[in-house]
Amino acid sequence: MSRPWFFAIGLVVGTFLTAAIVWHSKRPTAALPPGLPAPDRQPLRPAKQPSSPKPSKPGVESLAPIKFTDITDSLGIDFVSLSGSTKEKEFPTANGQGVALLDYDQDGWLDLFFPNCCRLDQPVPGPPSAMFRNRFAERFERVSDMSCSDAMGYTQGVTAADFDNDGFPDLYLTQYGPNILLQNNGDGTFQNRTDYSGLGDPRWGTSAAAIDYDEDGALDLYVTNYGQWDLNWHREHFCGREHPPVRIYCNPKILTPEVHALYHSLGDGRFVDVATELGIARTDGRGQGVVAADLNNDGHTDLYVANDLSPNFLFINTGRGGFQDHTDTSGAAYNENGVMEASMGADAGDTDGDGLPELFVTNFYNEHNTLYRNLGNNLFQDVSNWTGVAAGSLQFVGWGTALEDLDGDGWLDILVVNGHVDDNVSELGRDEPYAQKTAVWRNQGKGQFEKLEGCGAYFDTAHVSRGAAFGDLDNDGDIDVVITHKEERPTVLRNDSPNLRPSPSKTWIQLKLVGTRSNREALGAQVEVVGRNGTIVRQVRGGVSYLSSHDRRLTVGLGDLPRLDKITIRWPSGIVTVLEDMEVNRSYTVREPFVSASESVEMSPEPEN
Repeated sequence: MSRPWFFAIGLVVGTFLTAAIVWHSKRPTAALPPGLPAPDRQPLRPAKQPSSPKPSKPGVESLAPIKFTDITDSLGIDFVSLSGSTKEKEFPTANGQGVALLDYDQDGWLDLFFPNCCRLDQPVPGPPSAMFRNRFAERFERVSDMSCSDAMGYTQGVTAADFDNDGFPDLYLTQYGPNILLQNNGDGTFQNRTDYSGLGDPRWGTSAAAIDYDEDGALDLYVTNYGQWDLNWHREHFCGREHPPVRIYCNPKILTPEVHALYHSLGDGRFVDVATELGIARTDGRGQGVVAADLNNDGHTDLYVANDLSPNFLFINTGRGGFQDHTDTSGAAYNENGVMEASMGADAGDTDGDGLPELFVTNFYNEHNTLYRNLGNNLFQDVSNWTGVAAGSLQFVGWGTALEDLDGDGWLDILVVNGHVDDNVSELGRDEPYAQKTAVWRNQGKGQFEKLEGCGAYFDTAHVSRGAAFGDLDNDGDIDVVITHKEERPTVLRNDSPNLRPSPSKTWIQLKLVGTRSNREALGAQVEVVGRNGTIVRQVRGGVSYLSSHDRRLTVGLGDLPRLDKITIRWPSGIVTVLEDMEVNRSYTVREPFVSASESVEMSPEPEN
């Protein structure tokens, strides 16, 4: 570690404790000492504590340790994703759209934003993107007063992040065409700030990750771009069989990769691309997914980029406002056979309990999804076959994904949504289903996985899935999932894993971190939870999955731990907060103390009554 973890408590005076106090969402906001930003304008609602089991749909009963219930029909979500797909197979239409989970109105409940697309061969814009407000997890209301007219075009990806540190998440939309920045006004509406911000990149943008790479408290933005494509290129390239004609999507290898962008925040709402200046403007990556996380535990946020039939990039943060390119030496650019894969979704997390985050990417048909074990020293090893992750993924095209603890036992599991790109390969004699099932791999401990069956009725049905976002939609302390599909309504999956219901035999704690010296969303923060079976390490990550944005809160499964001895939070600024004697099955908001990085703060917060 390049920064110390513990310092003398005597250096911290009572004034600083007041600034660093932890509120539960039900408690009033404490007075803040001079120099701290204003508190959240609207208090969080307390987490719902169910007193009885969640009802499941008839015929869905399962003995699987991880179980979800499809509750889409009951929520009033009438949105349908339009990919713009035609029989002409225009390249961008293969990729579909993502989804964002964000509390845009700061009422304590995660809302949903769905980007939408249009026909690429027609000048008339298609239907706009849509925001749905969460009404206490009982239904979602389409927001009519949001400026969705500013969210029209061929929109595929979405990143929700508080770029101006005002407490309200903004939206960055990636498109085939100029990307869009929508600034949250804090009153339920958004303002288009693309021109002023300098973020209207005209290249074909896919996924993006908010990251404070230089740790100045202002969020920067890494944007993956795919390739150099337009309708003229398309008309000159026929892919498939010419006689009799069967057109399919072109192999990515014939498309020239596009350079990705790293936008540095100037702190006044404007951004400038510094990828070339920092030496990470590689020309050999067709960008699809990205995750921003501290991969070597040095206190600085790194970048891992999933590329389509290109090497996956690894950029290690130097801690001096720049990066070193470790792509070619990392072991995470290719699979165990030294072959580059068609990667889409990406995430990072500690799957084996050693405190170092592994890397995970989803891949194309006949390429299993790949898990790279973190060996330390910025080195990774493909352990997909050894850990059981490869089993059951070879005959799927994987997209959205995350490493999340889905059953609350303290180990990170894997969920991957699947769907082919071509709906007509059977005409070429290939048996490759277009619609495919979503899959779950359960972590059995120490990073060994088993693919599960019987996770719910949704998992028995096939879809052409693309985006997936993860978070606690109903504030009950477990991870729910929202999945987008091409030309279909999204699916909302409520987590009904049996060991979490009705009276949990597995416990949890949920932390919403609020930065003061660090960026307000605390992206880059690391949390260590000392439990019965060792230390659980989690990070507030940027990016993750595919074209999607996720719950910023950390929901940590604790197994059967009845009480927590200690939680250590390492903020991006280097400040350390130590929480002691914590009650479980509670949600807390933790504000970063306004002290120097050479000090730490200890406290024993009170839980909700």
